[in-house]
Amino acid sequence: MTRSALDGTLNIEKNFRRLHEAPYDYAHLFDGNPGWPGDREGRALLAFLCHYHISARTVPCMTQMRRTLREKTNPRLFFGEITDGTRANEQQLSGHSWYLRALVDCAQTFGDPLASEAAKSTFEHLFLPALPLYDRYPLDRSGRGGGVDGEINEAQAGWALSSDVGCAFMCVDGVAHYYALTRDRRAYEFLEAVIALFLRADMVKRGFQTHTSLTCLRGMLCFYEATGEAAYLQAVQREFDRYLQHGMTLTYENFNWFGREDTWTEPCAVVDSLLLSTALYRLIGDDRYRTLARRIWANGLQFCQRENGGAGTSVCVTAAQPVLRINGYEASQCCSMRYAEGLRCFHENRALFAYDPAATIRTEPDGRRYADDRLIVRVNGELRPLFSCNTIPRAEAEALRLAVLY
Repeated sequence: MTRSALDGTLNIEKNFRRLHEAPYDYAHLFDGNPGWPGDREGRALLAFLCHYHISARTVPCMTQMRRTLREKTNPRLFFGEITDGTRANEQQLSGHSWYLRALVDCAQTFGDPLASEAAKSTFEHLFLPALPLYDRYPLDRSGRGGGVDGEINEAQAGWALSSDVGCAFMCVDGVAHYYALTRDRRAYEFLEAVIALFLRADMVKRGFQTHTSLTCLRGMLCFYEATGEAAYLQAVQREFDRYLQHGMTLTYENFNWFGREDTWTEPCAVVDSLLLSTALYRLIGDDRYRTLARRIWANGLQFCQRENGGAGTSVCVTAAQPVLRINGYEASQCCSMRYAEGLRCFHENRALFAYDPAATIRTEPDGRRYADDRLIVRVNGELRPLFSCNTIPRAEAEALRLAVLY
């Protein structure tokens, strides 16, 4: 393994270049999935901003997006339908969480008045009207299933409901960042109510998508840092521990839904878990979060980046299914963009992730073996640390079968 593969330089450079290509170029970016209004646009702008924070380099599309935002959005400066408050589409709310976060970042980083205006309008005309509908959000869902791309598969009580179960709670992240910037009391009340419902719902019991659950927890942590209310920090710790017990694979990726270990992993959720563990270590100083963050980066996020710089899904590794292999080469609609936020976290905490290539192998009580937090796996009969796929040609990577030792 090269030094650049160990220090993250290659990961950053490949992802930066990937974001210059379709579908992230200006000619294609606004042709997003109509079922997820605002999702690609928000994730992409946030990814561009992450690389700007890493290196002060600008993906050209970021400047173009900011200049033409008004002509690309509806009259309220967001994407998709403007509703009358009697119904809500949870995929629209979910996608606009990324959009709202990106707008807040633009306002903070560049003092962008249009971003500030759009953030305020999106909160007031998309999120705030949906708040009364959360009182009747259907927690017991008959429609499950779904693919890598979530889809609306049910309608109940004024809600268009997604196969990405629970994605109505994704917006806690965007609204928390909006609250931290504006201290708008209405945003506080929105977060208080939606978080309370999320905690009552029981993400594990209800089979929520792990990505939406972890994103909600990140929003809760942001809310805690803005308010200092310890109950939110305690809730994040408790629920994150439940994710580690019920939602994480043996290679530090995730099950796409709680209770469905036979599905696939999602780099978006792996990024969320990295951000949570790193932030909890910063806030609390508990070394278990430090070790967890290092293992998520070294194993989960290193493996899911591809040679083209994007990120893709893997087979879930469990005691019953101990073979790691690629499930989908690239999830360009979401994970390749979210990977940038994981890279920003890595870049800003490089000392935490420093790797010692001369470390001796040790065995944990559960039988997994590590060399300085890198899992030891068997590849074609050879024992070696788990490695990044970003140097392996696509055809070869898709044929990999790694027997994980534990």
